[in-house]
Amino acid sequence: MKLWGNEDVAMDSKPILGTSYSSPTPVGVTVQTTIERGEAYSAPEIYNVEITLLEMVRGDEAWERIKVQGSLSEPPKAGFEFVLVHIRFGYFRRSRGTGGEVYRLAKGQFAAVSPDGKTEYEIPTILSSPQPQLIESTISPGESCDGWILLQVPKDDKKPLLIFKRQNVEGVHGVWGHIWFQLY
Repeated sequence: MKLWGNEDVAMDSKPILGTSYSSPTPVGVTVQTTIERGEAYSAPEIYNVEITLLEMVRGDEAWERIKVQGSLSEPPKAGFEFVLVHIRFGYFRRSRGTGGEVYRLAKGQFAAVSPDGKTEYEIPTILSSPQPQLIESTISPGESCDGWILLQVPKDDKKPLLIFKRQNVEGVHGVWGHIWFQLY
């Protein structure tokens, strides 16, 4: 599936998979999209990004895996449960040229949200990230990496979502919509 720029509606007027909370991408499906990179007051460079949610573990199983790794000593906050998400993130230069800006995945670029997309759930504070970690990974153009992120969702939320915020964090040139994934 491909998304180009801010396009989020297919020719037949149905939302493209991954472009809204009403059409989130299921586990195992790769989303291909674009992001802008660069500094303010200069022409942005466009990069292609491929994101695949490879695996999702929730509840008691996630808590057991976290305890085994020693990533966290505190259970989730009252009424919540942990979600471990395994993601493959690919970063590719869109065209030829001399640019080769590395991309660093920052805390908060991936977040768990409510099924209607209106509530973003707090990211748990951890001693060390589940390994291999995805957040704070640095990716060079032409590379991809797999890693885990830790999130939390309300126990009674049966269809939470994951968003990837593709706004340029170094210098905003354009505001791009989120990419949406199923966490169920």
